[in-house]
Amino acid sequence: MIQKNYLICFLFFGTLLFFGCSQTAVKFGGTVKFSDGSPVTFGTVNFDSGTHTFLGHIDADGHYAPGITQQSGGIPEGLYQVWLTGTDTGNNVTNPDGTISQQNPTPNVAEKFCKKETSGLTFEVKSGGPKTFDIVVEKPKKR
Repeated sequence: MIQKNYLICFLFFGTLLFFGCSQTAVKFGGTVKFSDGSPVTFGTVNFDSGTHTFLGHIDADGHYAPGITQQSGGIPEGLYQVWLTGTDTGNNVTNPDGTISQQNPTPNVAEKFCKKETSGLTFEVKSGGPKTFDIVVEKPKKR
């Protein structure tokens, strides 16, 4: 757990150093829902600029807000490819080394939305631009 905290601190300060204190992070958020209006209740929305990826965790109501840090929120201006991760359900199994892995994952959203190359989702982050980015996804095809 301590190593994870060091990694988080390193990533935070590394991001600040890379982007500099003068670049403004634009705060925004949105929802992730299925086409029937029901929310996607867990997972992560990923925003990739081509050089950096920022995350927004989806809550039980389908809301998310990406950010450099939990405290400040927001991400730098730019055009981002967007996709979802962590939307599978399955059986969590504790491995002999103490780590937890998922067996028999079951997709909760259509597979195309889980890959940057196939999601078809993009969003331009601008300081004067939209402050919401709502995402509508399809449910997976039944097997």
